[in-house]
Amino acid sequence: MTNSSSIAVIGAGYVGLIQAVGLAKQEHNVLCIDVSEERVNQLQAGVPPIYEEGLEDLLGEVIEAGRISFSLDIITARDCNTFFIAVGTPTDDKTGNANLSYLYSAIEDVSTIAPNGAVVVVKSTVPIGTCERLQNRLDELVPNKKLAIVSNPEFLREGRAIQDFFHPERVVLGGNNKNAIATIRDIYSAFDEAGVPFVVSDWFSSETIKYAANAFLAMKVTFINEIANLTQTVGGDIETVSKGIGLDSRIGEQFLRVGPGYGGSCFPKDTLALATMARRHGVQQQILEAVIAVNDNRRYMILRRVEDILGQNLRGLRVAVLGIAFKANTDDVRDSSAISIIHTLLDEGMVVKAYDPMAKYENNDHNYTQSTSIEDAMNGADLTLIVTEWEEFKDYDYNSQLQSVQQAKILDLRLSLKPRQLELADWNLNFIGINSDTK
Repeated sequence: MTNSSSIAVIGAGYVGLIQAVGLAKQEHNVLCIDVSEERVNQLQAGVPPIYEEGLEDLLGEVIEAGRISFSLDIITARDCNTFFIAVGTPTDDKTGNANLSYLYSAIEDVSTIAPNGAVVVVKSTVPIGTCERLQNRLDELVPNKKLAIVSNPEFLREGRAIQDFFHPERVVLGGNNKNAIATIRDIYSAFDEAGVPFVVSDWFSSETIKYAANAFLAMKVTFINEIANLTQTVGGDIETVSKGIGLDSRIGEQFLRVGPGYGGSCFPKDTLALATMARRHGVQQQILEAVIAVNDNRRYMILRRVEDILGQNLRGLRVAVLGIAFKANTDDVRDSSAISIIHTLLDEGMVVKAYDPMAKYENNDHNYTQSTSIEDAMNGADLTLIVTEWEEFKDYDYNSQLQSVQQAKILDLRLSLKPRQLELADWNLNFIGINSDTK
């Protein structure tokens, strides 16, 4: 398929690739553009550059059907009439704001080849007010083309992104051009037919929905971790507490699982961007800023738990860190809590051997290595630290390593081994959020 696509997706990263493959599966003709030659070559060969369950099979299916192609050159999208922009908007280290340079570059590239009346859909997460500014920029660059910006934030969960694309809980569309909104709604007709709720709004509301949703979920994660600190100190079982809270229909059980803190490509970036933007406009988000601070300090609380188990002098002691990805079923290490914890332990002089089934992390510290197996990571360890909730870690026969570890001690940050306490009786098991007198 060359130049016959009606839909172009700009950016073949996590969001863009799922969007492109998903639309192709829904029998749209899709052209996906990316600036990375290596990534485009991989995709043309049917190999996704990211791990997501089911993605490789789906990619192969739509390539074989001839409904998707990949290119480095924006000019190949000149016959498209709808452009989904899914480029990165990373945090600017100096300001805390979202870096929109890739977005503006993509918009300007699209303006040069888009036909009159084309619709440009912003999938990237952007600060409130960005879509209006993008529309103004297009009107300056190509006033006669009447290009229309539509905001369409994504709500994909890594590890479940394919399912989330095909079975969304809602579709949010924002803009001031009714015809453009109708065009995108027509592209998403399969969702309309399935009864998926559509939220149609202005640009500002659409952009706010994305940030506010992630901020609220991050708050739930942080809240239950704070309660876990309490139960761990005064007594109780955080798992039981979480269940008791989550059964309240006004609250819900999702994101009330204790852990090492939120991470990944969205929550850290989006919470910081929202807080920074609010400060700039003089409407400080005090709850959100507290959430960010508590999450940032989570690694030090975990460090104190490690000291409780091993003693105050950690220098030279060996720790096996099981899990590098920020969550299971993904290879994404962006803002992973596991990596933050690894750095904290290295700063204390500990020797860290980490293992993850999919994720890779390179660190030049001579006290850090990444193992290729659980056995290698645990060999000689004084403590085994379970950070990511991979099924492999839940099901592993830890008793097989009793002779290879230096100390039979486990700190489980995910409570994944709690149901197996009896069969692991020879281990000193420790859990976040559970007081040692009540576990």
